[in-house]
Amino acid sequence: MKENINLYKFDELDSTNDYLRRNHKSYEEFDVISARVQTHGKARRQNDWISMDGMALFSFFLKERDNWKIEDYLKLPLITGIAVIKGLRKIENLEYKFKWTNDVYVENMKLCGILMEKTEDVYITGIGINVNNILPENLKSKAISLTQIKNKKYELDEVIKNIVSEFQTLCETLENGFWKDILKEINQINYLKGKKLN
Repeated sequence: MKENINLYKFDELDSTNDYLRRNHKSYEEFDVISARVQTHGKARRQNDWISMDGMALFSFFLKERDNWKIEDYLKLPLITGIAVIKGLRKIENLEYKFKWTNDVYVENMKLCGILMEKTEDVYITGIGINVNNILPENLKSKAISLTQIKNKKYELDEVIKNIVSEFQTLCETLENGFWKDILKEINQINYLKGKKLN
């Protein structure tokens, strides 16, 4: 596990995932690329991700492991969701919920989006969290930021490093054969638990 997480900050990128796709060979596993603003941020299904100043927008990658099976890599979005929630709890202990496979909710509103992509022998994790930004009127019924909930500002670097550190720990837990423990945590924070699906 990396003791110190290297955080490389950019004022503007097209997308932190795309940047790592092009440049991952210049970085080490778990190095973090963050951007103040993304001009072409991506969500799932090729949707654009709205990028606003004050958000935590970042990506990092995991190298393929010799001892992992394909099923282990399929668990990475779930591991990312829990890592986000565990990292955020250290900053602000709210009732976070994970909406499988790529959103974190609080107060029934979207707080965070996750996008995982594979390129060559690395798995890139992209995360966008509404932290210090104020959502525009057209999104206020769907999304929320930490600053809107608690009316205070947060240190983005601390938020990011907490989450990446939790991700590293969870990957070690998976490698050590304790997937059932992780699954138990996932079930406790499942946004859809008890909800009627249309």
